[in-house]
Amino acid sequence: MLPEEIVAEKCGTVTVSVYKDKNNDSYFLIQSDSDEVVNVVEVIEDTLYLY
Repeated sequence: MLPEEIVAEKCGTVTVSVYKDKNNDSYFLIQSDSDEVVNVVEVIEDTLYLY
């Protein structure tokens, strides 16, 4: 389904930022702008923890 075909109300945005330190280790910062997407944030955090 194309985005223009979806009729829905946006409930939040999740942002994933990736950082690398001097040892080339990756770190992730996951932020949301709404409590309605907290479950999505938790799934992303759990998945990235395995990375």
